[in-house]
Amino acid sequence: MRRAATTLFALALAAGVRIAAAPAQPALLDCAYEPNGGEMQTFTGCAWRDGQGRLHLASQHRARLTYDRFGLASVYVEGWYYLDRTGRAAAVVAFDNRADPFAEGLARATVGDKIGFIDRHLRMVVPARFDGAFPFEHGQAVVCVGCRAASDREHITYIGGSWGCIDRRGRFVTDLHAAKAYVACSPPD
Repeated sequence: MRRAATTLFALALAAGVRIAAAPAQPALLDCAYEPNGGEMQTFTGCAWRDGQGRLHLASQHRARLTYDRFGLASVYVEGWYYLDRTGRAAAVVAFDNRADPFAEGLARATVGDKIGFIDRHLRMVVPARFDGAFPFEHGQAVVCVGCRAASDREHITYIGGSWGCIDRRGRFVTDLHAAKAYVACSPPD
């Protein structure tokens, strides 16, 4: 059988036929989550990325996740993600060694090195265009462009750049302006 395959391969090459290589198996990734409400555990080879870079968690692991009342669970795979019961995932900012909690129905989400906001349906409702962002409070969130993350080994903050406040649609309610660090949005009247 091997000889026949080798002969067919040689004939195909001679005829100028292109032969596609067999698709490579995706690299398996480790993950961590709290199975069925227990303590955080790490599991070997439970996730992978497809050709478009989307995260997939093996079905037996999805079945063991602890889902909230909105049908979302958090899992760590090279960063924090929220997953729904179908396995659809959204990368989110880490907060206190966990997935960023939802504040006013939105969570900070990452796309590459930019931050935006997702809703509980994992839809990106504020595009990821900020270099830093804080959770929503009173319908507004503090964001920065051109800032950089700085750590004191326990907490992360942002320094430099231009700062402003956005509403839940991502529209600026205050103009961007230079500041050394965090600015405050004005509470509603």
